[in-house]
Amino acid sequence: MEISPFQYIISNKKIDFPMSNGEIFYHNNLNIQIHKSNTENLVCKEDIIFFGECFDFENSKQSNSEIVDSLIHLSLDQKIEKINKLTGFFIFIFFESGKNYLFNDAAGQLETYIYHQNDEIYISAQPNFIISTGEEKGIYHENAPLYIIEKKINIFSKTPFKYINKLISNFYYDIENKEYIRYYPTASLPILDDKTVAKEALTILESSIESIAYRKDVALAVTAGWDSRILFAASLKNADKADYFVLNHNTEEGKQDVKISTEIVNSFSRELKVIDYNLSNIELAENTKPIIWKDEVKGHKIAALMNIHFPERYIINGNISEVARNFYDPLPNSLSLSDICFILGLKDGEYEKNAIKEWKETTTHNIHLLDYIYWEHKMPNWAGASKSISNTQNVVISPFNNRYLLNLLLSTKRKNRDKYYHKVYELILKITDEKLAQIPINPTKKHHQIAMMKKLGIYPFYRSFFFKMRKLKF
Repeated sequence: MEISPFQYIISNKKIDFPMSNGEIFYHNNLNIQIHKSNTENLVCKEDIIFFGECFDFENSKQSNSEIVDSLIHLSLDQKIEKINKLTGFFIFIFFESGKNYLFNDAAGQLETYIYHQNDEIYISAQPNFIISTGEEKGIYHENAPLYIIEKKINIFSKTPFKYINKLISNFYYDIENKEYIRYYPTASLPILDDKTVAKEALTILESSIESIAYRKDVALAVTAGWDSRILFAASLKNADKADYFVLNHNTEEGKQDVKISTEIVNSFSRELKVIDYNLSNIELAENTKPIIWKDEVKGHKIAALMNIHFPERYIINGNISEVARNFYDPLPNSLSLSDICFILGLKDGEYEKNAIKEWKETTTHNIHLLDYIYWEHKMPNWAGASKSISNTQNVVISPFNNRYLLNLLLSTKRKNRDKYYHKVYELILKITDEKLAQIPINPTKKHHQIAMMKKLGIYPFYRSFFFKMRKLKF
């Protein structure tokens, strides 16, 4: 079995031999196997195991190892406060007075699957590696629908496997007590002034990109949308270390991406690389295909394309920003378990509703239910799975993957962070340069139609009707 970059398996059981391209390390009675290229991404010091890539916007020149050093001997609460401000994708295991705790990044972008039965624990980026240690670990839930198994669907932390769960956003795993514990949000979010939030958010993003670019030059996608434009604005202070690019998709949206991104980049006298591509011309070598549970050929081909154009660079994208963009709004205020099944693209069955019910019982009113859903289901189970593919060939970083930043952005009025007309993001653009706010955002036919419905005041009724009829697309 072959292990790929940014894949890992950690166990309290002896790992007898390395996988192909693997290297084994030992720390605090745990065995850790990673890809040989990731030795600098594994830090084992005193009461901490760290794996991944992390960046500290408050200390932009710190390495992974130096960030871990700053956590040593802090209390668990102090460690949590610190990692909430880290950007990147990673896991931490903390050893505290005989107890062990497993944490991941803000949106679960380094996937973390856990098998813990009796005295045997396995933690891995892919369930495949866990199952390879014993077929009984791959037994499915007795009542799991066939489509859940075939499509490899996780519902929040529940996987189709009876004995394997996933660590999702805003939870940590208490290894001693075999318990998943929600630790965010601990209190209702305040409503902050939009301009105050915009200024601080821009500072955090600028410093995050400075930290990323300090280690390695970056390539940043620019499109017609909100997320990439915010990151473009935040990158300008480090533009000498950045390549800007756009993928020339053969769609209406793709044409707009090229047109708008060209206007944006030219306005600041920077160069834009327009990448024309045909995925059918990209061939993947079967003998080096990574082991990925939620595999997807297109993702591998896009990753290969990026590796052709930007080898040895960090690739920056805007994923995770959607958490603060009210992606599902507007929907009815009261949502049933069946409603949530529909939002998640699931059938309305007992297995699905029970999984949602179990998760929903952990939530509070501290943030909106729709924000919870996007953050804790969509991000780890879609964006995280996508990262697992791309990071086998590239290192992809989202500067938005920072719990402190997301907390800040969510501390604004919901109406001001509309996914189509985000007033807080608009302020960020204006603070950077008025030109960025004047260039149209996503000027497609669909967006013009939505703008007209909003202007006429019928958009909420349109959404509500199609939602009830189960015709609304998410």
